[in-house]
Amino acid sequence: KPLLLYIFLFYWHFLNALFTVEAPQSLYTVEHGNNVTMECTFPVNGKLKFRDLSVSWEKKDELKKQVYELLKGEEDFESQHSDFKGRIKLLKENLNLGQSLLQITDVKLRDAGVYRCLIGYGGADYKTISLKVKAPYRTIAQGVVSTGDNKWKLTCQSEGYPQAEVIWQNREYEDLTDKANTSYETGSDQLYRVTSTLTIKSRIDEIFYCIFWNKELQENTSA
Repeated sequence: KPLLLYIFLFYWHFLNALFTVEAPQSLYTVEHGNNVTMECTFPVNGKLKFRDLSVSWEKKDELKKQVYELLKGEEDFESQHSDFKGRIKLLKENLNLGQSLLQITDVKLRDAGVYRCLIGYGGADYKTISLKVKAPYRTIAQGVVSTGDNKWKLTCQSEGYPQAEVIWQNREYEDLTDKANTSYETGSDQLYRVTSTLTIKSRIDEIFYCIFWNKELQENTSA
C-alpha cells in the first residue's frame, strides 16, 4: 500500500508538472464604470474536450468570493457571489485556444483585489492576477454666487477615488486654499463626493482655479 501511494503521488505531480496555467498579464488597471477582460492560458493539445474542462475564477477577499465557474463543460451560477451577478462573462469561444478570458462589465471599486484563475483539464493548476480600479476626478461642476459688496462664493464639486485634495489659486497662482472650506461624502458606490467652496472679495473680471489633486494616482484636474 505505501508503494502504491508513492506511485500515485509521483504520477500526480508528474501530470501536474506537464499541465501549467499561465497569466500573460499579472496586473490590470481599469477605470471605474468601464469593462475589463482578464486572461489566463492553459495547454489544450488538440481539440478541446469541454466535458473534461473545469474553469474557476475566484476573488481572494477576507472570504473567498466565487466569480465564475465552469464544471465539466457546464456553467454554474448558483455559487456566484452577489457582487458579480449580471456583470460576468467567460468568452467561451476562446477556450478552444487555451484562453480563459473573464470579462467584468461596469467595474466597481469593490472589484479591486487579487483573483485566482484555476483550470482543471487532465491536470490542474492556477495563477493569481491583480485588478486595480481607479476613478479620476474628470468632471468638475462649478458654481458662482454673489453675496453682495463684491463678495463671492465659488464652488467646485467632483467625484472620484481615492480622496482628493482641493487646491485654490488666483490668476497669479497664489495659493488660496486656506480660505476655502472642503467637505467629503461617500456614496453607495464608494466614490468620494468632494465639495470645496472659496469665499473671496474680488472684482468681476478676476480668474480663480480649483485643482483636484489625486495624490495616489498622481493626477490632477482643474477648472
